[in-house]
Amino acid sequence: MQVGAMRYFLDRKGASVAKPLPWANSWPSLPLVVIAAGLGLGFFHSFRQLPTLWIPLSLALLALPLVWKWRPALLLAVAAAAFAWGVWQADLRLAVHWPVDQRFRVEGRVTSIPQWGGREYRFRLTPERWSRGMPAGDRPATLLIHGNLPEVPVVGQRWRLDLRSEALASLPGSPFADRARQRFWAGEGGVARVQDGRPLPVSRWNPRDHIAAAREAVLQASNMALDREAAGFVQALSIGVGNQLPASTWQIYRDTGTAHLLVISGSHVVVVAGLALWLSQWLWRRIPWLVARWPMQTVGVFCSLPTAWAYASFAGMQIPGERAAWMITAAALAHLLGRSSNAWQGLSLAALFIALGNPGALVDVGFWLSLGAVAALVAVGYGEGGWRALLRSQWAVFIALTPLLAGLFGQVSLVSPLANVVVIPLVEFLAVPLALLGAWFALLDLEFLSRLLFHLAALEMEAVTALLRLLLRIPFAQVSTGTGRPWALLAAALGLGIFFLPAGWPGRPLAFLGMVSLLIPAGGSADLELRALDAGSGMLLFWQKGAHTGIFSANLWTAASRRVGGLALTAVLRQRGVTRVDAWLRSDISAPRPLPAVVRQWWPVGTRDYPGGPSALSYCRAGWLVPSEVHFLSLRMPIQPCVATWGVGPDLLFLGDADAETIHHLAAEQRPVLHRVQAIFAPASLGLAERTALKSATHAQLFYLGEGKTGTWTWRAGHLYPAAPPLPAYWQPVS
Repeated sequence: MQVGAMRYFLDRKGASVAKPLPWANSWPSLPLVVIAAGLGLGFFHSFRQLPTLWIPLSLALLALPLVWKWRPALLLAVAAAAFAWGVWQADLRLAVHWPVDQRFRVEGRVTSIPQWGGREYRFRLTPERWSRGMPAGDRPATLLIHGNLPEVPVVGQRWRLDLRSEALASLPGSPFADRARQRFWAGEGGVARVQDGRPLPVSRWNPRDHIAAAREAVLQASNMALDREAAGFVQALSIGVGNQLPASTWQIYRDTGTAHLLVISGSHVVVVAGLALWLSQWLWRRIPWLVARWPMQTVGVFCSLPTAWAYASFAGMQIPGERAAWMITAAALAHLLGRSSNAWQGLSLAALFIALGNPGALVDVGFWLSLGAVAALVAVGYGEGGWRALLRSQWAVFIALTPLLAGLFGQVSLVSPLANVVVIPLVEFLAVPLALLGAWFALLDLEFLSRLLFHLAALEMEAVTALLRLLLRIPFAQVSTGTGRPWALLAAALGLGIFFLPAGWPGRPLAFLGMVSLLIPAGGSADLELRALDAGSGMLLFWQKGAHTGIFSANLWTAASRRVGGLALTAVLRQRGVTRVDAWLRSDISAPRPLPAVVRQWWPVGTRDYPGGPSALSYCRAGWLVPSEVHFLSLRMPIQPCVATWGVGPDLLFLGDADAETIHHLAAEQRPVLHRVQAIFAPASLGLAERTALKSATHAQLFYLGEGKTGTWTWRAGHLYPAAPPLPAYWQPVS
């Protein structure tokens, strides 16, 4: 709201028309101030090297005197101050000193949902007391803990742990997100393995200890009443713990755009706060003399405000819950102060406080998805019109988030609006109240009622999951759009933005044409692009030329290599907008998990003895089905790995897992080819004898892939150009 733009109202009798002041002398509204702060923080996050603090701070101080004459200069000052705030917060995190391979003891509180990795727990711990053995200096605000514990840890519990520190560089990464950046801004400045530990007793005067005890009681009650997956549904809906749900179930909800139903969303907090508001007002009306002294609306607001924050803390203080709590706070304070308020101001205030508390929230996907969904609901007036409002709101959320989802994940779920319209009433109005009431009865030790409600909630969620599986069978339920195409995202954002114009604006149905730019297949380069993917100890090479794609794999024998390679391949296919690979050249019968969708695959010669082997045309031999510019080299061996060349020259050679005998056969039978190729890609598992024999048989560049080695190359005009690796960013841990 612009303060001062209507100042002619100030107690002027007989004044019937308010004359607004010129815009240059009016204060910017709260949403504009928040947008300016967001632009400042966003501009800061575009830097890979940390800028100096004095430049944005000086700019903010210089802009302040201009505010008195030209009030929109406040936006410039806010943006510069936000930029400086981000630099300062990064400096504080970089000042953390973390020794490696040192034993110490710490007392702290579990602040994340513990994940069971098959052999050990993994969770975040906020230290409260350090042992004297830790060196002096700045210490991390959060530790990443892994190891075995005598009992199941719960979010909010206090533990005393004996730890051994480890290097941050040892933490696994993710091909889908910049985990190092996320950990840096979350304050996770240390990693340690548990040597010994025990939970600390609950403090009578600490409310967080009681919240942790309540969460543990709900966990135990649901686990005793239901099996693991069914209990996972109840825990996800009531206390925000979804680690017992299998990955396949999570994938179903992600693919249908309904994963927000399995976390504590803002609607959960609003429902709980609304129940507190209604119950307090109902009780207050029973006592007339209290109603005469204090309005029941004020009492309801007083009761709903702490209830919202208590439940958000009870659910783990996730971004959607925190955002809803801040919005409720803004509306409640405006009501108590007698000021007008609207949803845009509450949303702006929530975004501002979340970003100030953690500037890294701007690089968090959940932050943007949560705010984007609520902004779309506010824009279309959610809650006005019954079931028509539900339909309109789901279309609005789908349209608003489509460019964001396409840019971040490379996929768009076309069944998302239908799935949400059908499923949201079932979950929000039935499953969530059942789970919350069951949790409440569990806290009251009413075992029969809690078990009954838990069973009903789990039964309904199983039916909802089955319904979502059916929706995924609809043709084109999901569309792969690819990432890294700014022009398509910009065109989609501008086109779909027409939908949010005023109702009388002509041409609003044309908003759906904004989807066209995302559905256009991502065109590849005319040059051959090679990308070595991280596949653990195995070798996985992705290639693309124009619209044709393929992979070459070898040595994916261990479970870790199959899993890491499968994730890396899924990420790059999603980035390129590829749903099916044209060709898969398998040097051996190993394969990544999950298996990629391919048009055609080739197996090494001699695999007919393996169960489920390929047909004769699938062996690594020449034929009309072989991709253009790809040629197989046949050796006089009954069993041999796939050896393929690319180019007329040939130019490149792909060598799978091979022993010394295979290398000698290759050198003896294909010596002219080895003399002409310019680069050879081979697995890093080749022994010293094999490497020596290969090096003596050719003058080509040798690239040994595997053991986590990655790289990108481009074959252009007869030359191989390696892509220069990016410089280390300030948030990346030092090895």
